[in-house]
Amino acid sequence: MLLGRTNAGLVYLFEAPTRLLVVDDDPILLEFASAQLDHPGGEIVTASDGEEALAILERDPGFDLVVSDLEMPRMNGFALVDAIRRNPRIAHLPVVVLTSREDVFAIDRAYEVGATSFTTKPVNWRLLGYQLRYVLRAARMEAQMRAAHARAEQADRLKESLLALLQHETRTPLNAIIGYSELLQAALAPASDPRAYVDTIVEAARGLNDTLRRVFTFAQLNAETITLDREIVRAVDLVEDEARRRRRAAAAAGVALRVDADADLVLDVDSGQIAAALGELTANALRHAPAGTTIALSARLHAGRDVRLEVSDCGPGLDAETAARCREPFMQADGVLVRRTGGLGLGLPTAHRIAEMHGGTLTLTPRPGGGLVATLALPLASASAAGRPREAAE
Repeated sequence: MLLGRTNAGLVYLFEAPTRLLVVDDDPILLEFASAQLDHPGGEIVTASDGEEALAILERDPGFDLVVSDLEMPRMNGFALVDAIRRNPRIAHLPVVVLTSREDVFAIDRAYEVGATSFTTKPVNWRLLGYQLRYVLRAARMEAQMRAAHARAEQADRLKESLLALLQHETRTPLNAIIGYSELLQAALAPASDPRAYVDTIVEAARGLNDTLRRVFTFAQLNAETITLDREIVRAVDLVEDEARRRRRAAAAAGVALRVDADADLVLDVDSGQIAAALGELTANALRHAPAGTTIALSARLHAGRDVRLEVSDCGPGLDAETAARCREPFMQADGVLVRRTGGLGLGLPTAHRIAEMHGGTLTLTPRPGGGLVATLALPLASASAAGRPREAAE
């Protein structure tokens, strides 16, 4: 808890460094506010009317609290509070209004437009300091409640999407396993060859196992129960290994794979997790790339500080809004269940989460003329880390 002391020797408490915007057309009151509300680590910014205050908030919405007079030229306090409540970026910013008028109608109107609390002039700075402290405490508790509510709503959406998606994605392989098992039972006559049925059963079972594995992996990534096993690896090895793993699937889809990587780039990463992220990006490209086109896998140094692993395809591409939605779990360009292509909708979110765990990012950029570039940007291994053996780096 921070202890601040005013010039007049009055003591008040703030629980954390606080940024306050004080708005009043009286320059003497603003000087007093700057002196009386000053505290270690905090910042007091002043404005002479509502218009100036609103301009400050639009440039910098990172204030913790606004203290505003009601009667001011140009834009008064009522209009300022109303404008704050209408702006989504600062709608929850607490506002304490100052008034020299004692009529209840002004106070009622201030609350109607969204004021958090009020105090009257002349200001008792000691009492105001404590009042601001408790207003801030209530505002922070409310913010925590909003965040918890948002997380609960997201969890509900994830649960609903997970159940619907698992039902959709597991029905086909399970029906194949059951149906071909029944055919196998009926086909066990001496002249029959059940091998084709067995192959289909095995393929369906593997597909179901992969679906469940990817769902559980994504759940572990988001629950932060996976520990990174870092090692020094060459970026070119990651992209070349991924290209080798996908050559058969690419050939079946009529798509060529091309690797373009700098052999000298090294990363300090969990190679298994990065390989999984690259695999998700390449599989996503294969689902959308038309036959006869090429998917390019590359590793390049960017701005001398990070390595960019890219998977570029010539598919239909995505607009910015859809690309952002596709980074959310179980979301796809065509919706969760109504879509032209298969998949769980976990590939891009999984790659995004793996990049974040490594201190990197995943970006999706439309290609001119069609297609998409998925970029994993990862920190370049430091010279000291790159020179150490794996045991030392760990």
